[in-house]
Amino acid sequence: MHLEFRHLRVLLTVAESGSIRKAAARLQLSQPATSAQLKRIEQELGGPLFVRGADGVQPTENGQYVLRCARDLVDGFDRLREHARSAAEADQQATAPLRAGGTAGPLVSLLVSALFELVPERRLTIDARRSVHTLVKSLSLAKCDIAVLAEFPGFPLPVGESVATRTLLREPVFVLLAEDHPLARQESVHLQELAGEDWVMPEADESGVHAYLHLTCQSAGFTPRIAHVTPDLSVAQLLVAGRHAVCGVWPTADVSARGTVQRPLVDVPFHRRLLLAWNTESVRPELADAASERLLAAYLSLVRERPRYLAWWEDGGREFAHGGGC
Repeated sequence: MHLEFRHLRVLLTVAESGSIRKAAARLQLSQPATSAQLKRIEQELGGPLFVRGADGVQPTENGQYVLRCARDLVDGFDRLREHARSAAEADQQATAPLRAGGTAGPLVSLLVSALFELVPERRLTIDARRSVHTLVKSLSLAKCDIAVLAEFPGFPLPVGESVATRTLLREPVFVLLAEDHPLARQESVHLQELAGEDWVMPEADESGVHAYLHLTCQSAGFTPRIAHVTPDLSVAQLLVAGRHAVCGVWPTADVSARGTVQRPLVDVPFHRRLLLAWNTESVRPELADAASERLLAAYLSLVRERPRYLAWWEDGGREFAHGGGC
C-alpha cells in the first residue's frame, strides 16, 4: 500500500479519540475496518505507532513523531486549501458584476453613482424594482448584491439572515397641493386639515404604504379618501394642479408640474426610513461603509437643491432625519 494523505487523518483521529472504537465512529467506519486500516498504515511506516490496551491506545515514541509530522502536514494542507479558495473567491468577485438595485426613488441613482466611483473596476448591473419584497428576496438569494430601500414605520421588511441593513436617515412626506388651494398659503399643514380631501396614491403593495396612510390619518381623527391610484407622478401632479386631489410626495422628488406647491406636515406624521441593504456574502463591509458615506453626502447635496426641503431641514428637520425629534 502507498501512504496517502487520508491515512494521516486516520492516524490523527485515532490519537485524538484515544481508542479505535471511538475513532471508527468519527470516521464513519466499522471498528474492524478501522483497525485493519491502522495496521496497514503502521506496516507502511515500518512498525507499530500505538500501544493497544484495555483503556484504548497510546502513541509510541515513534508514533508521537509521526503524529507531529502528520499534524504539520494536515494543518499546512488546510491552510493551502483555505488560501486557494479565498484567492479564487476574490478573483471571482473581482470579475463578477456588482448587482445594485433599489426602490427608494432618487437614492437609486445616487447609489449607482457612488458605486461607479468606489469600484470603477467592477461591471455594474442595475435591478430597480417597484416591489420592495421582490427586491428583498433578490438580496436574500444573492441575485442582487446591494440596494437602497424604504421602510414605513410598523411595516418592517422581511430581510433574511444573509442581508445586512443600515439606516441612512428618516425622510418626511410633504403634501402636494394646488397653488391656489387655501392651505397653500400656509408654510406648513396640519394633517387634520386634509380630512376632507381626496387623495391620489401609488398602487397598494406589500410595503404597507396604503395601510400606513390609513393608520396615520385615523390617529389624526379621519379616514383618508383614496380616490385615485396611479404609479405615475406626472398624472398625480395633474390631478393635484386641477384641485381634484392632494398627494403625499417625498421632498427629494423632482416635482415640476406648474400650479402645484409642496408643504411640510406639522410634527412629521408621515415618514419612511431610507436603508442601505446588502448581501453579506457578496459585499465587503468596507464597501458598504463607503457606500453609506457617499449616499449621505449625495443626499445632503440633493437637499440643498430643493429650497422647500432645505428650509424644513434647517428649521429642525436635520435632527429628525438623523434620528432625533419625534
